[in-house]
Amino acid sequence: MTQEIGSAAHAKSVAAANAKRQRNHSRLIRVSAYSVATVLALLMTTATLPPLLADQSDRAVINAPITLLTAPINGELRQMTGRVGQQMKPGEAVAYVENRRVDRTTLITLESKAEELQGALRAATEKKQADRQYIAALDAEILKQVDQTTRRLDAEIHEARARVGAAEAGGLAKKAVVDRQQSLVSRNAASVDLVRPTQQQYEAARFDKEAEVAKLDQRIAQLSGVKSGIFVGNELSGLALLAQKRRDIAYDAQRMEIEETQIGSSLAAQQSLLAAEQERLENLTNAPIVAANGGSVLSLASTAGRHVKAGDAIATITDCDKAFVVGIFSYRKAQALAVGTRVSVTGATEGTNRQGTISEILPKASEKTDEQYAVPFPQTERREMYVLVSLDPAEAAASAERAAVQSDICSIGQWVTVTRSNGWVPSASVAWRTVTDGLTGPRAAALWESTSSTALAAAEATSRQVVRAATSPEAKQAWLSVSSAAARTVEAVATGFRNLVSWIASPKPNHDSRHTDTKPDDAVGAAL
Repeated sequence: MTQEIGSAAHAKSVAAANAKRQRNHSRLIRVSAYSVATVLALLMTTATLPPLLADQSDRAVINAPITLLTAPINGELRQMTGRVGQQMKPGEAVAYVENRRVDRTTLITLESKAEELQGALRAATEKKQADRQYIAALDAEILKQVDQTTRRLDAEIHEARARVGAAEAGGLAKKAVVDRQQSLVSRNAASVDLVRPTQQQYEAARFDKEAEVAKLDQRIAQLSGVKSGIFVGNELSGLALLAQKRRDIAYDAQRMEIEETQIGSSLAAQQSLLAAEQERLENLTNAPIVAANGGSVLSLASTAGRHVKAGDAIATITDCDKAFVVGIFSYRKAQALAVGTRVSVTGATEGTNRQGTISEILPKASEKTDEQYAVPFPQTERREMYVLVSLDPAEAAASAERAAVQSDICSIGQWVTVTRSNGWVPSASVAWRTVTDGLTGPRAAALWESTSSTALAAAEATSRQVVRAATSPEAKQAWLSVSSAAARTVEAVATGFRNLVSWIASPKPNHDSRHTDTKPDDAVGAAL
């Protein structure tokens, strides 16, 4: 009866325990389901709403325009003066391409023609100088003869004037005789025949005067012509020949001067062509690859000693002063992020906060657009846009000296966070990163270190107290009492088991054991 009651009580306790376990299990399942639903709802909310409403984006990268330097000719790279990260000045050479197998036929032709023109120019110059020397000799000779002729004509003019005076005096005398004879004829003192011969003589004297005057005028005209360089008459034929010869030589000298000028112009043009051809061959032989506008070497696509073809990429140059930030935002923020809006740019490390202004908004970017910049634009999703941020000039210049990302040129390719000024809705990823940094960041690490140090000190103190308590005399006496009681208990249990084994192994009589035999439990109890 006692066993049945015990079995029933045990069954009830087991059922109650199972029911309690079932209730706890159901409660645990509900709590887990609610927790999972809450986490999923939180994740969906943080993944859906912040991208649409956030004033912040960590999907932004620092970028800059690039210039691709290519080989201008076929040849071999002989020298690479530029290094990755090196700042190049405007017009400074990054590399040189050498090509010794260049056709020089045009250069040889131009050089031979230039030599011919130089010879013709020398001949024209020498002929012009000889003509000028001959003209100088003729001028000296003409001047000498003109001087002599002038003196002779002056003498002849004086003589002619004297003859004119004599003729005039003779004419006046004849006129006086004619007047006297006419007076006699008028008084009938002489015959008319007497006047006629005298009158003819007077006319002859007058004509002689006129002839002498004409000769005087001729000499005066000759003298004036000689002084003016005009030589007329048989007497001046020698001077006329010299003057004509001088004019011919002067015309020839002028022609030589004109020819010299023409040859000089042709020679200058030929030399210009020759210099251009030499420069062209020099560029074809040893062509520099220069950074026209300067900048920083972003990458090198070839090495010295390599054979390249015209148009092969050699280096990539970027201008750090034109660095900007490309960020991705939702279309819903287009009005709030209009051109001219002020934003702040935060780097991946502390101390890299920069200010900037939104300069452009792009709905999308193509591969052709990516080719113009150092790094490709980040990939956008549906209903997203690109926001281009121009860094403030002072900050943009300082960004070239920062080393936020190792081996990057002026932080190009560094992922940053763009936040609109006075914006209050953060990005989900930035918020989670902030929480993570709060748990695992430097401050949290310091807090955990302090807590662990305190816990370790407390554990050491407790351990020392336990050891001290365990080794005290009271603790030893208590351990002796406990060990003695435990030994007696073990001894009683062993005696009971031995009695039980003896009872089971002994022979039993054929009568009712319920009245005469001792029960095993009683034997064990007696032993105990």
